[in-house]
Amino acid sequence: MTHSALPEETPELQAAKTFGQSLGAPPSGSDSSVWIREAWKKAAELGVFEVLIPEEALDVEVVMSVLEGVGMGCTGEGFPLALGAHCFGFSAPLLGFGSEEQKELVPSLRDGSVMGALAATETEAGSDVMSLKTRFRRDGDDYVLQGAKCFITNAREADYFLVLATKDPRLHFRGLSAFLVPRATRGLEVGIDEPRMGMHGCSVSSVWLDDVRVSRSAMVGSVGQGASVFQHALTWERSMLAGFHLGVMRRQFLAALEYAKERRQFGRPIGANQYVAGRIVDMLSRYRTSYLLVRNTLTQLSLGTLTPGEASLTKLYVSEAALASGTDAFRIHGGMGLMEGSEVGRELRDALGGIVYSGTSEIQKVIIASELGLGS
Repeated sequence: MTHSALPEETPELQAAKTFGQSLGAPPSGSDSSVWIREAWKKAAELGVFEVLIPEEALDVEVVMSVLEGVGMGCTGEGFPLALGAHCFGFSAPLLGFGSEEQKELVPSLRDGSVMGALAATETEAGSDVMSLKTRFRRDGDDYVLQGAKCFITNAREADYFLVLATKDPRLHFRGLSAFLVPRATRGLEVGIDEPRMGMHGCSVSSVWLDDVRVSRSAMVGSVGQGASVFQHALTWERSMLAGFHLGVMRRQFLAALEYAKERRQFGRPIGANQYVAGRIVDMLSRYRTSYLLVRNTLTQLSLGTLTPGEASLTKLYVSEAALASGTDAFRIHGGMGLMEGSEVGRELRDALGGIVYSGTSEIQKVIIASELGLGS
């Protein structure tokens, strides 16, 4: 049943998986910058950005294959997150709300020669992004931005930032606007790649904006439309990033199945133990369910019918399923999972990131409940 239990590996999936495998394991910290740039170049050569930043209709079958293949092949979930920040957090809202002048940047985003980052999160405005403190004010024909961002994926390498700022925090979502800010803009400063226990293969840094002056044409969308721009980015992120998880879960299932057949204890393969076998069946069940959910979600996204609550439901289920499967894989491998360099240990650490980035699982539940009419 092994092969029939899983969807067929399409040529696109196999190519994306081979690409991910070719990257090798990413280093952590300051040493990762060269690795990321080289990986970025390889992704561009394969055409990953062209698939994930569609100028026209989203090709669900091809996108599914590329997302899953990259997730399956990459060592760690950091580089897939970098791809997501660029393609979904930055490029998707630029395509959806950008002016014709701003969209002239799109070809460079699609060929990988330019990297983008979404700068929204702040120390006091993570899940509650509407409480952000970064301000903008009008000064003649320009806007001036003042504030600080944190946990910004791709910040160290990004050429452009999509910055979310408010005219007045008391206006809540009505005060938000989004701005396209080149990295070289005077007053913009990027911090170090923050040390973390997992998610290597991307940079995560703080960004400071000290009287950053941009022209009126830098605003993405209209005044007060920042909340819509940000929601568009999140809808794409939460839907598409789930596809990378599929590849990880597929790889974990196959590896755990093989290990359970080969590893022997008490004179027989550990897979003969019902507790171990049950975990492997759970891993398969989560993967198959997640696969169907992601496919349905991307179909709705391509048709323009996907709601924020449905995107949150996909993000919630698939990220929690990935964490549960990571935990099962860790348990099946026992003490080996604790050893330095253990693949299942690394995958479990990375899976923890999935229930936090692009909104925590708890926030996804609040969004879903609100769409069900249960909000206060």
